[in-house]
Amino acid sequence: MKPIENFTYNDIVLYCKGWYQKDGNILEDLGYLFSQIYAWTPKRESEIAHMMLVALDKLCDTLDGPLSPYRFYNKHSIFMEEIHKRMSIYEQSMDMAIIGLVRSVFQSLSKDEIKLNPPHYGRKEYFRMGSLFGRTPISMTYTEMNRRTQQMFK
Repeated sequence: MKPIENFTYNDIVLYCKGWYQKDGNILEDLGYLFSQIYAWTPKRESEIAHMMLVALDKLCDTLDGPLSPYRFYNKHSIFMEEIHKRMSIYEQSMDMAIIGLVRSVFQSLSKDEIKLNPPHYGRKEYFRMGSLFGRTPISMTYTEMNRRTQQMFK
């Protein structure tokens, strides 16, 4: 299986994997990332959920090789079953359940499936370096963030 390269939604995947951090507002963060792709900022949950589904469709269309029905929810019945589980367990709307499910799919992508372009951090950038487990220290310089990123993406 050949990994996906230069994926249109590269920054969305990086966000889902914890490489970007802002203030914790998922809708605002995803809205900003989609505005970088489409030059239009979605504001509502339903708009962002729709765009996440478009990104998931693009992933499924682009992946070379067989798809696992459980992992990528490429069967409508399995996808909807997982959405309804998330709605009841986390007591969230259908749109937020969709966003969460697609985020988990993107987070689980391996380097064998997708080759991500590294993030760049700077004073004028929207995001700082993130982490899946906690927050990176505010005292970390942009130079240090970029150095760590380059080490990980070699």
